[in-house]
Order: sequence, then C-alpha cells, then structure tokens
Amino acid sequence: MDHWMSLTFLAAAIILAVAEIATVTFYLAALSFAALVTALYAWLYASAWWQAAVVFALAAIVALPLAHLVRRAMQAGARNAHLDDMDRGGVAVVAEEADGMLKVRYRDSLWEAVWEGPGQPAAGMRVEVVAREGSRLRVRPREEAASSTSTGAQ
Repeated sequence: MDHWMSLTFLAAAIILAVAEIATVTFYLAALSFAALVTALYAWLYASAWWQAAVVFALAAIVALPLAHLVRRAMQAGARNAHLDDMDRGGVAVVAEEADGMLKVRYRDSLWEAVWEGPGQPAAGMRVEVVAREGSRLRVRPREEAASSTSTGAQ
C-alpha cells in the first residue's frame, strides 16, 4: 500500500509540533493536531489529495478556536497570586510626603504610594510593601521598625 500522503501529513504534524515548542502560541499545536488527524485519516482510508485537504481544513477549523480558548484560559490562570504579589514584603524608603501624596524609593525608582499604617510616614523611614496596584504601592511601617520603636519607648 502506498501511504505517502499519510507520511507527509505525519511529517508536517511533527514539524508543526516542534515549531510550537519554540513559539508556545498553541496555534501551531492546533495545526499540528489537524495534520495528525489528517495523517490518521489518510492512513486508514484510501483518499485523494483533495479529500485529505478537506479533512485537514475541517480539523483546523475545529482545532484553532479550541486552541484560542485554551490559550486565553491559560493566560487568565497565569495571573497567579504569587506573581501579582512578588513585591509584597519588599522594603522601600519614604522619599517625600506632601499634601497626602506619598513618594517612596523602591527598586531604584520613585513610586507613588498609599500609606496603610498607623501614624504618619516621615522622609527616610523604611517601609514594607503590602501590595502593588499598577504603578502605585501600598505600604506600611516595617514590623521590626515598629516593634523597636515601641520597645525603645518603654
């Protein structure tokens, strides 16, 4: 039996899968899946080239939207808490506080900040980053600074 067409689609599926590994887009994986389905179809059923092309097109029409949904679901799931909170616990230094606007120096940059602690922030005070919301940090006094201040007053 002559299986040149199925072997051609199998080779295309392997090449597309390797390209997908390099790009990580899921779209080439969908096309690889379509080529694999077509290779299986061409292996099992003797068919003309145009029939195999129709099978590939139909498989791609089904697989591409599914790959898009999978990619969007994975991107939504990739926004893990540990990635969003990678600044949590970081140490910043209050640069200035004027008219309720707080600026802190954090990671060699000047950031706007929102104070979330007791008392008032003072310039030069070391603070702990509670969270990051876009380009604004939420900060509070560092635990060790707050405890040493309270024990030093006693």
